[in-house]
Amino acid sequence: MSFKPNGSEQEELYYSFAEGDIIVVDLEVVKGKNIKSFEVIELPSSTKFSSFKPSSISQKQINVTQKGVYLFRIDAGIGGKVCNLKISRIPKNQSTERFNTGWKWEVLYDTTYTHYEEDSLIRYDTTYYVETVKEVSSRELSEVILEEKTEEIRSYGIINHDNPRTFVEIVLPQNQSGNNWEKKVVGWGYWLCVGNSNGFWTRNKELVSKSATSIAGATLGPIGALIAGGVSSLAIPDASSVDNVIWSIVRNGQEVQSFMNGGSICSSSCLRHGNGPGASGSFVDGYKQGRYYICLYNDNTHDRIKVTVKVSALMETITYQDIDYQRIRVTPKYVKVSKVRSSVSSHKIRVPVE
Repeated sequence: MSFKPNGSEQEELYYSFAEGDIIVVDLEVVKGKNIKSFEVIELPSSTKFSSFKPSSISQKQINVTQKGVYLFRIDAGIGGKVCNLKISRIPKNQSTERFNTGWKWEVLYDTTYTHYEEDSLIRYDTTYYVETVKEVSSRELSEVILEEKTEEIRSYGIINHDNPRTFVEIVLPQNQSGNNWEKKVVGWGYWLCVGNSNGFWTRNKELVSKSATSIAGATLGPIGALIAGGVSSLAIPDASSVDNVIWSIVRNGQEVQSFMNGGSICSSSCLRHGNGPGASGSFVDGYKQGRYYICLYNDNTHDRIKVTVKVSALMETITYQDIDYQRIRVTPKYVKVSKVRSSVSSHKIRVPVE
């Protein structure tokens, strides 16, 4: 055959030969100085002949000791080349004279065995034991009054007046616990009222007595009932009947001092704020420990105002008792068992067609 090898790829030719054959190879580079290499390999990997940078190969004979497929590999190297290649076979005798030099694919299967250990369940062991569990034996709610006072706040329009700002500090009770009990703040609430507060506080007591006299076994006042959810709001004056107060609830003592010196009443730590004749509300989802400040500001230019401030906390006392329960524990028991895992892989090889 005559061919032009591609410098970027190797030329590979496959032929089958019979046992006793003599392979004869002739190669001539008719264009170009030489090729990079020429090899003859008995598959799968036995090199029978190789030549580095040949310009010609003449009557090279290779003895075939067993029937098989041979690879003829030509690496042309860089540059355009033209080669004449002749592959001949001299049969051992007449019985192999007409031997088919073709080849075919044959799939081989390889089995690999892996030894490993595995846990094997042999039985269950049952044991009986006593577990002591703390369970709630009682819950009790109680209202703790934290502040009840009336603040008189001067107007800012009077010459030589007092500061039209004031605040009320609130310190919540600390949560406590013992071996079989705990006492904690479940929420706290406030009520602000401008002017005469007695009538409105009486109305709040009557409202609580009608809607939530006893909650969880505890008799609570208006703010306690507001915290517990027994009432949704408390009575305050109508906006048209009395003066207003600007108010806020903050957590930072330094910001309270800033407010007292003329700063904003609703700072970065402001939890709530408003402007009106009164207000009520509660904290039950957070802010249940520490110090808080109710800031009050009278923006009236002529009249002083009186603001009644009432604050209560709702405490829950929980007692526990130790109760013993008979329990059953079932434990599986295993032993190590040696096993063998097999895996099958396949690959293809070239074999003589006959």
